Amino acid sequence: MKTIYSLMFTVAVTFLAIFSFSNVSFAVGESQYDLIDGKQVSTNANDPKVKHIYYTGDEQGNEVRLGFTTQQKVDDYIKNEKKVEKESIVSSNFETLGSGTCCTDFYTGDNKSGSYRALRVGYAISDITYSWGRSWNDVISSISTASQGTTYLYQHEYSSGGYIRFNNAYYWGKTINLSKYKFSNGVSANNNASSVYVLD
Repeated sequence: MKTIYSLMFTVAVTFLAIFSFSNVSFAVGESQYDLIDGKQVSTNANDPKVKHIYYTGDEQGNEVRLGFTTQQKVDDYIKNEKKVEKESIVSSNFETLGSGTCCTDFYTGDNKSGSYRALRVGYAISDITYSWGRSWNDVISSISTASQGTTYLYQHEYSSGGYIRFNNAYYWGKTINLSKYKFSNGVSANNNASSVYVLD
């Protein structure tokens, strides 16, 4: 009988050690998204299903992080958001920044410092190394968006790898330091972009 209790104790301690030192978390926590597929979420249970991240803002000027499970759902959301933006009159007290309302500016340093390149709304750079030169690949640290459209940064050339999207209307006049953001695959967006798009 002592042998059985001893064996049970050894098995219990082994399981406890395995789960204590593993990185696996079974706890239900708060979601990292404000909405997933347009619905409020209270736990992180659906976070692993998110494949697309879109940053925008609410009516109070707070940043909102949205998660989407399919490309179609995020495209529909952006299409609807553009319609709402066109229907509302937005006044801006911001001074002209960088290239102005026409373009998103990409900077090599934080807080819009260092060298910068501008990309007009409606244009894309599918391979930064080819279009802007090797010195621009994986060096973008901050951006200043155009006043309209959406700015996309992709981890790899030709819109592959992880990516991140920003609603230009919300971020117009603000500095986006990429050290605070991650691509959809969890990799830091800071100094990791190889293709960029500014679409209407």
